[in-house]
This record gives sequence, C-alpha cells and structure tokens, in this order.
Amino acid sequence: MSQLIFTDEHIAAWAALGPPVRQKPTNPKEVKQLKERKVARKELKKKLVQELNDDPVPEETKNDESSNTSPKWSARAIEFELDRIVEEQRQLSLQTTEDENKQDDEEHNQRKLLPYQLDNSHPDNTMDHRAQGGPLLQYLWCEPNRTRTGRPSMTPPLQGQTLYLGGEVGSDGNLYCIPGHADKVLMIDRSCEKVKLIGPVLRSNKGAGVDTSNGRLYKWLRGIVVGDIIYGLPCHADDILKIHVPTQTITTLKIPYEDLYSTETKDGETVCEAHAERTMIWKYHGGTICPLDGCIYAIPQRASQVLKLDPKTEKVSFHGPKFPGHCKWYGGILGKQDGAIYGIPHNASGVLRISPEKVTVHGDFGANKHWWHGGAAASNGVIVSVPANADTALCITPGEEPILTLVGDASIVQAGRHRDDKKYKYLGAMCGTNGKVYVFPCASEYVLQVDTEKMEAKNVGPNLRDSGMEMVFQNKWQNGLTCVQDQCVYGMPLSGHTLLRVDCSKKDEDPDVTVWTLPSPRRECKDKFEGGIMTDDGVMYTVPNNHKGVLRIQPARLSGDH
Repeated sequence: MSQLIFTDEHIAAWAALGPPVRQKPTNPKEVKQLKERKVARKELKKKLVQELNDDPVPEETKNDESSNTSPKWSARAIEFELDRIVEEQRQLSLQTTEDENKQDDEEHNQRKLLPYQLDNSHPDNTMDHRAQGGPLLQYLWCEPNRTRTGRPSMTPPLQGQTLYLGGEVGSDGNLYCIPGHADKVLMIDRSCEKVKLIGPVLRSNKGAGVDTSNGRLYKWLRGIVVGDIIYGLPCHADDILKIHVPTQTITTLKIPYEDLYSTETKDGETVCEAHAERTMIWKYHGGTICPLDGCIYAIPQRASQVLKLDPKTEKVSFHGPKFPGHCKWYGGILGKQDGAIYGIPHNASGVLRISPEKVTVHGDFGANKHWWHGGAAASNGVIVSVPANADTALCITPGEEPILTLVGDASIVQAGRHRDDKKYKYLGAMCGTNGKVYVFPCASEYVLQVDTEKMEAKNVGPNLRDSGMEMVFQNKWQNGLTCVQDQCVYGMPLSGHTLLRVDCSKKDEDPDVTVWTLPSPRRECKDKFEGGIMTDDGVMYTVPNNHKGVLRIQPARLSGDH
C-alpha cells in the first residue's frame, strides 16, 4: 500500500500517540497510560477508515490500472502502514539528530568554529555585494546566555528546528518573531542590531510526557499587528499569542471551545466537538484584519470554522459555517475592491471569501488536489494564487461574486527537471513596484511573472539551473518582500544558497533576475528562513526557521546610513 494516501497531518497525529508497545507494562500508571493510548489509537483508526475510504482515488494513482476504484483501508492495514511510516521517519530523524549533534559537538569542542556566533562583526558573517550593485548581507546572532560567572555560555541560545513561523514590526520599531517550535519570542533590537529572546517559556514540553502536538510544536503561525499589540495566530496551539510591545509582556488569549462547540451522542457514542477542535493540529494558516469591522480572521487549514478575534474587546469566536477536510485553504489576503478576506484553495474545491456578514466558497476546482499555496495581490487588487501542484495561476478579482481566472499552462508553470511528478512548483509571491506579481521558485527553474492587467503569465530571467545561479534544485526560496526604495522584489532563502532579487525598476521591460550568495555560516542549512520582515527604511530581516541566525539585508541603492 502507498504512503501517498496519508497526509502529513495523518502521520503527525499517529506519531503523537507513541510507538507500538512490545512489552506489557506492570506499573499501574503505565498500564493506565497504555489503555488510554489504545483507546486513542482505536478512535484515530476509526476516523481514518471513514476518511480514507470516503476520499476519491489519489491523483498519484489515477493512471494506475490497478486503482480503478478507491482503495479500501481496514483499521489493521492503517495501523500497520502508519506504524511503518512513523518508524521510518523516526529512524531518519535519529540519523539527522546524530549528524546535527556531531556538528554541535565539533562546535563545542573546537572554539575556533564559534567566534562568528559570538561577534556579529566577525568577517564570516558578512557578504558585501554593493560593489557589484547587490545588497549587503550580514548575519546577526542571538545573544548568548550567561554562565554563573558571567561568561558567555557555549550552548547556542537557539536550538532545534522550525523555530519561528512569522514576524512583524512592533510599535517601537523593533522586530518580533512568532514562535513555531521555539520556546520564547525572538526580538531584533534595531537600535543596536542585537537579537535576543524575551518573555516567558511558552508551552515547553520538557517533562510533559508524550503529547507535544499542542505543547511545543508549531504553536503559532503568522502575526497580526494592531496598535501596540502583535497577535500570533494558532497553528497547533489552542490559544492566541499576545505580545504587548511597550512592556514586552507576552500572554495568550484563550479560545472558548467548550462554550462554542457541543458535546453530543451519535449512534450511541459521545462526540465532543470541543475536544476535537482544541486538540486538532494544523488549525489555521494565515489571516488578516478586515477593514470593514476591524476584526482579525484566521484561515482554516484543518479547523472546522473561520476564527474571529475582535481586538477592541479581545472576544474570540468562530464565524460562518463548518467546513470538513484538511489543508483546505492557505493565506489570508485582503480584497482591495471589497474589503473581504480571501483564502487560497489548497485541498478545498473553491476560494474562501470572508466578510463580516458571511463566509462563502466560490468556484469548484476539485478537492484534495494540493492546487495552490497562498498568494499575493497585484496593484490592481487582483489576487494571484501561487501554483503548488497546479499548472496554472488562479487569479481572483474580489467581489460579492469574485471572478476566477486561470492564467498560464503547463508549458509556462513548470516544476524543475528533477521532479517527474511536477509538484511543489512555487512557494510565495509578492507584487513588484511595476504592479506585476512575482512568484518564487520552489522546484521550478524560473521566476514566474503574472500580469493581472493582461491576465498573462510568463517566465522571466535566466534558467536558474542551467545558468548555475542556484545549485539547490528543491525548496530554493519561500516568501519574500518588496523594497520600494530600490524597486526590487526579494525572495527569502529556504534551502537555497542565495538571495533572489527581481529588479522591477524598468517599468516597460522584463525585470532583471539576479541571485546573491549568502555569508558562509550554515549556508548549506535546509529550510533556513520562514520569510522575512520589511522595515520602513528598506532594510529587511529574515525570520529564522532552521537557521540559528537572522540575515540582515541592506539593498545597495538605499540612501543614508542604515
């Protein structure tokens, strides 16, 4: 049987229940825990039996003559296959951890590898491309912890993976990063260009047992600024992060699941919706403020409903009907024409439209296709959806009945030659100062340009692989920023070894696409950054994901001292 039928959410939920028990425990506490695990595994198997057997044939098996009908999965088959997948991932994780520990041990044992982390002005941290018309790149490292004697600790203050999943500029001009796996908020002090951890430990799972899905992992994803407050939208967490910038007080807002969801009996079984929603992983992916009522709306990824937060009263509620499914919509993009918020369909069949009055879905592109992943609005307000597995860019013209237009085809919207499955083409997009939207290559070998006036898509710049501009083929860049000062769009490095730049300053010509090599520390790190943060003066800062430093990006054409 194929792993393709199982989503990342299925695998993560199964892994959270722990491995199969090979030896029966004798300790009463362990016996009780084992019984609870058995019940949880049974419930999850039952849910997956229903979900998998109701789903259509996966896209990957449609051309398989042996797969003319949806495969029927028994509970035992699901258990066997998920145990196998989780064990494979565990072994891979152990090997990865062993490699990382080896590297960490070398850094601890050989002090010569550490100076660049202790001194931001160390030459290894800087790559100055300004003489060639490129940016000044510099790594900023988090201030080290102090030992009892006051000396810098040799233990890195940032450890682990998937550290931060978004960042915003606070009302004080400093930058604040939203914790994913990280236990504390990260602050970048622009007055001295120092990086430090602030606030309390947030939901550490140390000593908390097996259940970490709603503890330490993927806590919040994306931040929303309202005056002096930065709110972090929940991903795995069952609450909303609140950062009060003037006092740097960090708290959370509770989501009243028990008040808003019922407990009922169906077919003789008690169904607790509140518990299911509260403990759900991958709840929301992005969101924004609606100018029509000033409320924040979060986009349901796996959650059943849109999440609503009124910043004036900090009342949390749910908005609109319930939607089943997983990986439904990504991103929350404001409609310039109507003030509504739009969710981009990933596995959902249509576009999500959120207004204070109602939540509706428009169009039908088929479910469970992993079509598009987020988007960006062009200068004329048309929203361009980023092709993930789709061969087109979905353009959304906002309105009560939005106009949906598919732009491009498989000859233009392409994955790289290394992907026979033609998947995971792009990750993120930004509107350039010329009004066109630029889509950042993940597996693709070109930057994609979408002109929403002409409704045309084209590849711009050199072939990134053939030109040797970027040696990494997959997960090159993710998300980006537009610098109005130099009229360039920048793609933030994910696994790529370079910073991507699209120069839009020549209004009536194709943009110049260039790349700029990163400073040497951890250049080969995978999944380095989760996008970046733009400041008013045009200097940009990346949000550390697996990388342990912040990349400061100063464009060449900025005037004055920065």
